[in-house]
Amino acid sequence: MNAYERVIKALNHEEPDRIPLFCQVVMSGFEKRLLNHWGDSYHWERKYKLINRDFNVEHKLGFDCAWGFYAFPVYIPQKYMQDHPLPKLDDDNKYVDYNGRLYLKHTSNDPNDVGYYYGNYIKDEKMADYFHETYFAVEWDEAPDYATKINKKLRKFPTDEFVPCTHLDPILESMWMGMGLGLLIKLIRKNKQKLKHYIELRKKKLLNAAKLSAETDFDIFFICDDTALKGTTMINPKYHRELIVPAYKEAIKILKKAGKYVCFHSDGFTEPYFEGLIEAGFNGIESLEPMAGMNLGHLKETYGDQICLIGNIDVSQLLPYGTTNEVIKKVKECIQVAAQSGGYILSPCTDITNACKVENVITMISAVKKYGQYPINLN
Repeated sequence: MNAYERVIKALNHEEPDRIPLFCQVVMSGFEKRLLNHWGDSYHWERKYKLINRDFNVEHKLGFDCAWGFYAFPVYIPQKYMQDHPLPKLDDDNKYVDYNGRLYLKHTSNDPNDVGYYYGNYIKDEKMADYFHETYFAVEWDEAPDYATKINKKLRKFPTDEFVPCTHLDPILESMWMGMGLGLLIKLIRKNKQKLKHYIELRKKKLLNAAKLSAETDFDIFFICDDTALKGTTMINPKYHRELIVPAYKEAIKILKKAGKYVCFHSDGFTEPYFEGLIEAGFNGIESLEPMAGMNLGHLKETYGDQICLIGNIDVSQLLPYGTTNEVIKKVKECIQVAAQSGGYILSPCTDITNACKVENVITMISAVKKYGQYPINLN
């Protein structure tokens, strides 16, 4: 069974030949140590590079699929941005995006590095109104021949050997990062109609992007919407279901009609959102962060017949500081509680960070390939 068949089987709650392996992103510091570990055995191959994303390292490690292809099918017209420029800051090392997010410029030479999130620029309702009416109440331009150009590139990529995933813009994360959690919660409590208006404006962009993305040959999409903390969610789940889920439901309907799969990502304790995410139509939920309180066995028992579970290998303690025996033990635990009947994809619960040990990541992957074969036998 190839990588594509393996991943799709899991998303369909069927048993593949083995548990698939997913990866968010490999950070640059870890990659440098990994390449040094591999030495001359590593050979870069052009076929695993897709436009602005190189999947060579993830493929050689043994993953079946990964994040990383960020596509922008819709955008604010350039002339409009010239006439409505973003705020100019006194500090040249910082900038504001159209969501109202403050960024600290990155010092690397990588053109894909957008910088570090620094905080929210929007401080009150008046500023929030301005940003939404100026940068979201627009007629979005569509990238010319977007699907045609993407599909031309995809035809050269070995998607049977490795599955590249792509993304759609989230709604809640970009809002809270732009206006701060305090103002967001204030609007939920005291001016929900205004917040609904903001969401409607953002939904318009999301649906336009979904329609164009549905025409591409990508099969797996992620909406990455970090909206939870350790032990709790950022907003009350009932408001998440009332305000955010309907917008995602419309976008997912467009993609599913085209035969696509859509997964949700958030770090933190996301279980209280699960019923709403299932209602929205998501096929999978990632990252199932164990240190945030996400119990994989409980999630499998409660939701395993409704959603594919992705993740649950700890990156804050286990992969950076654990022993290889501890990694094997955790992998076997995940397999034991979540693998039966399919519907589980094993993954680190965040990016493979610079703190992770090379031997622990390699051990995690080899343990899945040894113990994750169907029918499951952990002996």
